[in-house]
Amino acid sequence: MGGLRKAALLLGIAVLSLLAGEALRYFTEPGQTVCINEICSSNKRVAADSYGECSDYIELYNASDSPVSLSGWYLTDDTEDRKKAALPDVTIEPGAYLVLFANGRDDSEDSLPFKISAAGGETILLTDSEGNTVDSVAVPELRADTVYARRPDGSDTWAVLEASPGVSNDGSAAAREATLEEPVFSVEGGFYDEAFYLEIQAGEGETVYYTLDGSEPTAQSEVYTESILIEDASANPNVYNAIQNVTTDWLDYTPTEENVDKGTVIRAIAVDEEGNFSEITTATYFVGLDAYEDADVLSLVADPEELFGEDGIYVTGKEYDEWYLSGSDEEEPTPNYEQKGALWEIDCNLEMFESGGSVLNQAAGLRIQGGSSRASAKKRFSVYAREEYSGSDYFDYEILEGKQLHSFALRSGFANVAMQELVEERSVGTQSAREVVVFLNGEYWYTTYIQEKYSKYYLSEEYGVDMEDVAILRNYSVTGSSDSSMEAEFAEMMEFFQNGDFSTEEAFEEACEKIDMQSYIDFMVTNIYLCNMDMSDRYNQLTWRTCEDDGTEYGDGKFRWLLYDLDYVETNHLDFYEVGNMAELNSFTAPIRFDVNGSSMDEMILFSALRDNESFREQFVTSFLDMANTCFSLEHATEVLEKWGEDIHWHNDFFLLRFDYAAEYLAEEFSLTGTLEELTLSINDTEGGSVQLNTCTPDLSDGSWSGKYYTDYPVTLTAVAASGYRFVGWTGSVTGSEETITVDLAGGGAQIEAVFEKIE
Repeated sequence: MGGLRKAALLLGIAVLSLLAGEALRYFTEPGQTVCINEICSSNKRVAADSYGECSDYIELYNASDSPVSLSGWYLTDDTEDRKKAALPDVTIEPGAYLVLFANGRDDSEDSLPFKISAAGGETILLTDSEGNTVDSVAVPELRADTVYARRPDGSDTWAVLEASPGVSNDGSAAAREATLEEPVFSVEGGFYDEAFYLEIQAGEGETVYYTLDGSEPTAQSEVYTESILIEDASANPNVYNAIQNVTTDWLDYTPTEENVDKGTVIRAIAVDEEGNFSEITTATYFVGLDAYEDADVLSLVADPEELFGEDGIYVTGKEYDEWYLSGSDEEEPTPNYEQKGALWEIDCNLEMFESGGSVLNQAAGLRIQGGSSRASAKKRFSVYAREEYSGSDYFDYEILEGKQLHSFALRSGFANVAMQELVEERSVGTQSAREVVVFLNGEYWYTTYIQEKYSKYYLSEEYGVDMEDVAILRNYSVTGSSDSSMEAEFAEMMEFFQNGDFSTEEAFEEACEKIDMQSYIDFMVTNIYLCNMDMSDRYNQLTWRTCEDDGTEYGDGKFRWLLYDLDYVETNHLDFYEVGNMAELNSFTAPIRFDVNGSSMDEMILFSALRDNESFREQFVTSFLDMANTCFSLEHATEVLEKWGEDIHWHNDFFLLRFDYAAEYLAEEFSLTGTLEELTLSINDTEGGSVQLNTCTPDLSDGSWSGKYYTDYPVTLTAVAASGYRFVGWTGSVTGSEETITVDLAGGGAQIEAVFEKIE
């Protein structure tokens, strides 16, 4: 991986030197002087463009003895449109390179408004100002991070090589891939009571090489000659837990001196006499660690050098350490673990264990995850399934029940996990999770949570939209699409809300064309009810939309909201807010904790604009009480908290106290003048159907349910018959046979029963 980062650095130098040159100084006649020298159609971690994305790229090379101006030249992937992508007005010096990224964008000098198919079959043309072909190449199918390139540079000889953007191809090795079958271990990874001997088998005439430290085996590794003793490794000294330069002021950091629990990691490859090799087989074995047999365990294995070496993703890194130890007054270099993006992803192997047995063993990608948590010694990870690692963009096992995952995060934060589950049935996006024990290269690391990541894969699985037609915006910036226009559209939408008059019904309808109103309301209600004061218009806001309107329910191009980072919910800043319990906080008007402008929830742009509209007021108040009476009810909160090992007294009795305070603040915020009355719903046959109440479906499995609503707005009830039943009518405070009814609670509440009967 260090080589990839070096290639990216050289690429940046090559591009910058050309773009900064005297573009108008030379005017050489177009001809066979500049050529297409290297093409990468599946750039995963080779080099990043000016947006930090690893995109397809085309390298041009000046094979002549004279500088060549590219003014008026073009690149294209369409023979019918020979002037598709104008080249930047730069000059290539003799023997120099220019790398341009085919990322589908046209808003930067290193970008080209088309992409290259990794499946092959495309022809790339370099044309002059008259549309004459200067050079052309038919691109074959390429594996990830390999290139089709001339070797030597500018020659007529093409080969599939290792990538070398911005530097000579002369020393590039031919790209190779594993062709032999993987070695087979006699015992699969897992938990065992007693020590045993492991045998490794490979094909006839093949030699097995193996490692025990997590590093990737090569032909220079230990040769397997006899069975390997697998025993309890916990008494061995800590290796990775003992590494010191994992925080900024690492001289003051003292790693744990206690031996942590350990497993044994075996990694092996097979190599034949011709040098052909196999993929790596990896397994983790735990002996005598009975305490973990009933836990869900995740073993992550990655090359120690890529984790903890000078260029490792987990450490401060060589540049930072030299600065730190020198006592220099110069600007502090960025620690490696603060770096983000594809260039800071490394290969890993993950193995998942349930009830002591291995249920998943798959190659994947590994990055450091999080914001401020990156500075802690025990960092969190993001893990990605990718085709270039395992042949699939999804994990081969349901890590989270009912979910096909492309990626997940390992992150701490009980509140972020449990609070999202409380509202998982609402219109705001949520992330599923599970608790897991993590071992890193065989050493116990921590017990934390696996949580699915928001991505185009998540949106496709959750909402059925085309994953190539979605944009995810985090705090106004696009993260899930190369369509930068989405940022401008979101900014325009915010300006629309900031400057518009939303007192009319027409204005509200126009707003509903831009955003999924229920999704936004559910997002706001969740944060307000739970007192998440770590969120504002530009902070911890995650929205998404399809780029085009395809006519489907969620493919309508409206912005929708995703919940994340609710860790602050369980933070007690009682002195700051001058309350005795966070349940007492008026989260509508209290200052948002980390907003530099000291604003509050009711000063957020969308909320402050929409609050003037009567339709919004009714929908928000009704939804707030729907969620308060169901998602955040004592019964539901108890069920979810107990699932995660807590009880209803969590966070100083927050849920026991919160409803009364929240209902009072809701009335103040919306100037409600009615009374809070009780609505009781019941059903004559619990198998006969259900009742939808406004935006929620109360749990009637015990026959009845009660909740409180302000009389300012009526409630709407809809009877939904189960298969084999029909709805008969309503009895109690209201009678009738219409499936949907509107009920005014101003008379002191209501008791209503839905009656269903079986169809004969």
